Amino acid sequence: MTNCALGSLQVAALLVSASYGIGFLFGSGELAVKHGMAGSVYGIATALGMLVLAAFARYLWAVGLPVWDLFGRAYGPSVQRAVALLSLVWMAGVLAAQIQGGVAVIHLFGLGGLTAYLVMLALIYGASRLDLGFASGVFALCLLASGLVLAYALVVSGGVGLYLHAVPTFVHDLSTIDPARLLAMTLAVGLLVCTGADYHQFVLAARTPSAAILGCILAGLGLILIGFLPSAVVVTMQHAGSLTDVADAKQVVPLLLARVAGSVGQGADKVMLVALSAAALGSGAAILRAMTSALAAAGPGRRSISPPVLAMVALALGAAVAARGQGIVDTMVSVNVIYIASVGLCFAALLMRIAMTPAHAGIIMTAGGVASLAAYLAGWAGWLVKGADIVSLACGLGASVAAALFLALTTGGWIRRASGPRR
Repeated sequence: MTNCALGSLQVAALLVSASYGIGFLFGSGELAVKHGMAGSVYGIATALGMLVLAAFARYLWAVGLPVWDLFGRAYGPSVQRAVALLSLVWMAGVLAAQIQGGVAVIHLFGLGGLTAYLVMLALIYGASRLDLGFASGVFALCLLASGLVLAYALVVSGGVGLYLHAVPTFVHDLSTIDPARLLAMTLAVGLLVCTGADYHQFVLAARTPSAAILGCILAGLGLILIGFLPSAVVVTMQHAGSLTDVADAKQVVPLLLARVAGSVGQGADKVMLVALSAAALGSGAAILRAMTSALAAAGPGRRSISPPVLAMVALALGAAVAARGQGIVDTMVSVNVIYIASVGLCFAALLMRIAMTPAHAGIIMTAGGVASLAAYLAGWAGWLVKGADIVSLACGLGASVAAALFLALTTGGWIRRASGPRR
C-alpha cells in the first residue's frame, strides 16, 4: 500500500506534473494551428477528468489499491492480469506521443525520415535503462524550463490579452472541431484520468481523504490555467505571421520555444531544443518502464522474461501506434478509448459496489475490448473515415453492456452488493 503522507497541495502538484508532458504541450500546439484556442481541449478535458476524479477520490483512498489490484481483489487474479495488460494499450498511446514529439524536435536538428524515428526509439530505450532517480529530476527540470519559456513567450509576443479572454474564445473556437471528434477527445482523455493508475497513485498517497479530494480539485483548476497557455502562444504567433515556415504542426511549439530562447542569447535555441528532447526522453523512458512492469505483471506462470526483452516489446507497441501518423492528441485518444471501453463498465460497477463473478467480469471486458479494437483497426485501415474514435468507444461500451445484460438474463442475475473499502 502507498505511504499516505501527501497534503492536498502536494497531491495537486503531482497530478498536474503527471498531466503536463510532451503530449500535452506539443499536442495542444498542434491542434491550435488549425483550431485556435480550441487546441486547449486536451488540457481542459484533463482538468474535467480531475474534477470528476474528486467525486470518487474518497472511495479510492479508502480502498488503498492501484487499479489492477482493485480489479484483482474484486474479480480475481486472471482479471487483474488482464487489466494490467490492457493498461499497455493506453500507455502505448502515451509512449507514441513522446516518440512523435521527440521526432518533431529531431527534425528541427536536420535529421529526417526513418532515421529520426530510429534515433528516438534508441534514445528512449537507452534512457529507460538508466537509474531514473537522478535522470527523472533532470528531465522534469527540462520540462519546467519549457513551461517558463512558454510563459515568457506569451508575454513578449503580446498574447496576455488573448490568454485573459481564453474561455470565451475557447468556447467559440470549439465549433471548428468536428462534434464526433470533440466528444471522443473529451471522453477519452477525461475518463482515462478517472481510470488510469498513474493518476490514482497520488490519490492513494494522500494523507487523508479530504486531502485527496481537495488535491484533485486544485489540480483540475490548475490545469485549466495551464491548459490555455500553449494555444494562446501559438494563436498569437500565428496572427503575427510567425508560423508561415512551419512544415509540420507537431513542430510548432518546439520551434516557437527555440526562437524565443534564441532571442535571449546566442545558442540558447539549441539548448532549448536539447531540453525539449530530454523532456521527451524522460517521459518516454518513464512510460516505457511502466509498460515493462505491466507486461511482467500480466505474464502468467513463474517463467519470467528479462526486462530488456519486455522493454523492446513495449517500445515496439509504442512505435507501431506512432507509425499510424495521426496527430499527437489523436494518437493518444484513439487507444485510450480501447482501454476505457474494456474496463469502463466493470470499473463503474466497482464504484457502485456492484459485484460480479470473475468469469462474468472477464467476458464483459473481453466483449468491450474486442469490439473497440475492431473499430480501431477499421479506422486504421481507412474503412471508417470520420468518427472512428467515437465509434470505437461506442462499440466497446455497447458490447460490454450487451454482454452484461445477456449474462444477467441467462444466469438468473449476477448483480449483488460488493464489500466496502478496506483501508
